[in-house]
Amino acid sequence: MRIVLLGPPGCGKSVLAAKLASRYDLPILNLHEILSNMANQETELGRLIGELLLACAPIPEELVSSAFKEPLEIARDGFILEDFPREASHAEMLDNLLRRIGAPLELVISIRAHNDDIMERLVGQLHCGSCGMEYNIYSSPPLVEGICDMCGGRIARRPPDYEETIASRLRICEANTEELHKRYDQQGILKYIDMLADTPLAEEMAVEIIEETPRIPLTEPEAHKPAADDEARRRKRKKKAVRKKAAAASAKQVPASESKPARKKAAAKKAVKKSSARKAATKKVARKAPASKSVKKKVVKKAPAKKTVKKKAVKKKVVKKAPVKKTVKKKAVRKAPAKKSAKKKAARKKR
Repeated sequence: MRIVLLGPPGCGKSVLAAKLASRYDLPILNLHEILSNMANQETELGRLIGELLLACAPIPEELVSSAFKEPLEIARDGFILEDFPREASHAEMLDNLLRRIGAPLELVISIRAHNDDIMERLVGQLHCGSCGMEYNIYSSPPLVEGICDMCGGRIARRPPDYEETIASRLRICEANTEELHKRYDQQGILKYIDMLADTPLAEEMAVEIIEETPRIPLTEPEAHKPAADDEARRRKRKKKAVRKKAAAASAKQVPASESKPARKKAAAKKAVKKSSARKAATKKVARKAPASKSVKKKVVKKAPAKKTVKKKAVKKKVVKKAPVKKTVKKKAVRKAPAKKSAKKKAARKKR
């Protein structure tokens, strides 16, 4: 039987999966174990997965599908998927893989437990750093506090087991499982167990559910049949090929001068011409600028020439007229004493 176990972290899925696997002789497919085994391989894909696991980074869906492909093909008759799928996208990817190998899901068991019980279990969890032994403060504490019973190593609580991180993990899990419940409820393969999964009563309920569920026969793998996605891709490729052919035919009909590359070349040439014209204009302006300076210099030289001419003319007029007036005055002065001498002579004669 092909079974999927859903549930929040710490609800006991791994214990129930181990019991059902031993009872029905089914392999357990765990995503973390499959990825860790691939990381140990000396390949490029293994190195990439190892780096993602060490960094606690989300793993792409392509790697997840490639990791699950081979194990699902080997165990197509029956398996138990633990802690996967976690999201709606994972569920869709899983359905596609199972459809290709001709092995649809038959049963999905969802474990619904109280958050208080899960918090008590996860918060009180302890881990040995040397041998990996796990303890719980409330249910299975060590004999000596802080010391492992098996190897004597130190026991401590891991960072993912703190209350804040656990509460956020539970909220995320609730939101994701609601979508998964809707999906599998529509398919009619969803069943519930309302308790912790690692109890004897939960095992009995799971066995009853498995025995009452009808089997779904295997179908032929769709590897040889064209899938719907493959057909859609082929149609897209055909459309692209037709468009390319039409573009090539139109390019042949249109002359080379009107084609797009020719237009681009012409535009580039025009841009080059414009830039060269601008450069030439700037050079001409730079050459004409000093000519205006020379004109100014000539004007400045002519101005003082006019001033010198005026000064010379003024000086000549003043020099020529001034001495003429002085000579006239002198003559008048000289004639005056001549009159006096005549009067004196007349007086003398009268006497």
